[in-house]
Amino acid sequence: MELSEILNFVLGGSLLATVVGIVTLRATVRKANAEAEKAKADAETVRIDNAEHATRILVDNIVEPLKDELNATRKDLQATKREMARLRKAIDTANSCKHHDDCPVLRGVREHPKDGTGNGTDGNDTEPGGQHEERSPPGADGDGTEVGGEADDTG
Repeated sequence: MELSEILNFVLGGSLLATVVGIVTLRATVRKANAEAEKAKADAETVRIDNAEHATRILVDNIVEPLKDELNATRKDLQATKREMARLRKAIDTANSCKHHDDCPVLRGVREHPKDGTGNGTDGNDTEPGGQHEERSPPGADGDGTEVGGEADDTG
C-alpha cells in the first residue's frame, strides 16, 4: 500500500469514527434533554400536589372552623336582634302604663345626655350604678301599693 492509500484509509476511518461519535453524542444529548424535561414535569406535578394538599389542610383546619364560627355568630346575632325587638316592644308597651312616670325600669333604660352631666352609669351624679331614689319596701311597687293590687292597676 502506498502512503496516500494509508492516509486515506486512516483519515477515512477517523472521519467515520468522528461521524459515529457525533451521532452518538447527539443521541445522548437528546436523551439527557428528554430526561431533564421529564424531571421538570415530575417536579411540577409534585409542586402542584403539595399546593393542593396545603390548600386542603388550610380549608379543613382554618376555613371550615371559621365558617362554622361565623354561622354560629350569625345565629347569635339573629337571636340578639329578636330579643332586642322584644325588649323594644315591651318598653313601648310600658310607656302606655299608668305608672310609667315613676317606673324605675323605664327610667333606667331612658337615654341619658351625652354631655357628661352625670358621673354615674345611670347619669345621676352618684356612684356608678346608683339608684335614682330609694327602693320601695318588699311587697310594694313604686307607689307604695301592694304588688298584684287592684285589677285596674295595670295599663
